[in-house]
Amino acid sequence: MEASETVIERARRAAGLTQAHMAYWSGTQQSSVSEYEARKKAPTLEVVERLLAAADAELTFKPIINFEEHDDPEIGTFWVPERLWTVPIPACFSKVQVAGFLFKSSRTRVWDLSVETERIDFYTWAILHGTAELLLDAVDGVLLVQVWDRLEIPEAIRRAWQPVLAAAISSQDTSPRDPGGFSAWITNEVGVTWRPIRKRKPRPPQKPIPRISRDSPVSIVRRAWASGR
Repeated sequence: MEASETVIERARRAAGLTQAHMAYWSGTQQSSVSEYEARKKAPTLEVVERLLAAADAELTFKPIINFEEHDDPEIGTFWVPERLWTVPIPACFSKVQVAGFLFKSSRTRVWDLSVETERIDFYTWAILHGTAELLLDAVDGVLLVQVWDRLEIPEAIRRAWQPVLAAAISSQDTSPRDPGGFSAWITNEVGVTWRPIRKRKPRPPQKPIPRISRDSPVSIVRRAWASGR
């Protein structure tokens, strides 16, 4: 089995760089880039970051998503994740294909994920029949939430997935974020004091407002006011 591409090679190809270009812009020898990509030589973390920077990329982490296998006597085996994930742009809107024999056809089945109706159709098929690897590579969590109610999937699968979607969109019990540190930056630039909102206790559910009875003081005043007009 062939070894998978290194993060260095994936970043280089995504940026459209040759090994020579990457070596030049990162201040590294081309032979070293070749050895790193062939896994013949292990670069230090500093070197990896420098190589990725030459490809306009950065080293980051990606959470591991675990799946649980479910067996249903009527619909068979299906997979349920522990949480949702994202598929990067443009992959989440790309065209995808599946071997036609799975649909009892000699023609390969293709979906255009940039078209919502086709995305719904593919997501339905993927959740019903796909593997964990296929789901992770093609089904985007945010886009799935948007069309979840329109997927025609068995109730057993919907019940198994529902807690995962509910957890993804529920209000988080944390302090509000300052996206990109924007408010902290702009208030510092203009010399304005800014006190970020800290974590707050969730508000208790509001009690329903009671209906005003005919004999309440408010009703009596209203009737008296109306009769004196």
